Amino acid sequence: MIKHFNTLWLALVAVFLLLLAFNPALVSRESISALLGQLGTSALIVYILLSLTRALVMIPSTPFILAGAISFPQMPVTIFVISYIGVVVGTLLIYSFPAFGSYDQYLEAKYPKQIGVIKGKMQGRYSFWIVIGWSFFPLVPTDLICYVAGIAKMSYKKLVAAVVIGELPVVTFYVFAGVELGEWLRV
Repeated sequence: MIKHFNTLWLALVAVFLLLLAFNPALVSRESISALLGQLGTSALIVYILLSLTRALVMIPSTPFILAGAISFPQMPVTIFVISYIGVVVGTLLIYSFPAFGSYDQYLEAKYPKQIGVIKGKMQGRYSFWIVIGWSFFPLVPTDLICYVAGIAKMSYKKLVAAVVIGELPVVTFYVFAGVELGEWLRV
């Protein structure tokens, strides 16, 4: 069953990535904001669900944070909390995935040297700072470092603490920039 789940999940991700390749506007902040605007009163609930599940298909949180802030400029603290919870839930999902279905064992058997280097770095004394730096830098996907941390079996508490610290300035900036943009678009 788990083996089939992995195949199904990877197939769904592949289909989604193909859709994105042919129509990248699917997950732009404008399209997400337009979708939320069409939903009316249930938009906040849909936004919460999207923020919590976006990591399953490896979609970065940035467009969701910006779209939420643009769509709900009167609720920046709420959007910040939802976005931050979404980042932590995404961290958990991505961190847990390599062990689910023994994918980590498959990668270790196929790429023992590379996985050994990754494990050494992610279990070393600088791993916490690597994750903070990676999470803080907005041009690289935080989900990727969470996935690597899952393969390397980095302490989950250490990973979450580093992601929370590293993402704090980035999420704060995105929320308040999105709110300002949302207010500007409504003027």
